[in-house]
Amino acid sequence: MVPIEIVAIYLLGVYLIVVGGGILVVGLILKVLRTNKKSESVTPTEGIHGAGIIVGILERTIILTLGLLNQYSAISFVLAAKSMARFKQLEKQDFAEYYLIGTLSSFSIAIICAILAQAVYQFYLVPLFP
Repeated sequence: MVPIEIVAIYLLGVYLIVVGGGILVVGLILKVLRTNKKSESVTPTEGIHGAGIIVGILERTIILTLGLLNQYSAISFVLAAKSMARFKQLEKQDFAEYYLIGTLSSFSIAIICAILAQAVYQFYLVPLFP
């Protein structure tokens, strides 16, 4: 059985990679979209400064947790809640595309990392502690 200290350190590392790496990767993807000549009108909406980053951190944390618990069907509730908050703004095609690319890239990072984290744990950590 893997010692709880090892599991805690492992999970802390996974969460830091997903949250921190997600900020960098999603930020880069959205920056490329904003600098694209064709998409100059695509910018985040006015609101609380930094709210998008906080929402991204929370969504990746929740999705990673659900993925690690094998509750992939519950992830749809995160997308539904996020979409309800932006419902009116999604009528603008430029914003809808920007929002969808950011959301799906964030979801992809969290889901892929959850799958990889489970595989690494199962195939590399568990055998070290028989």
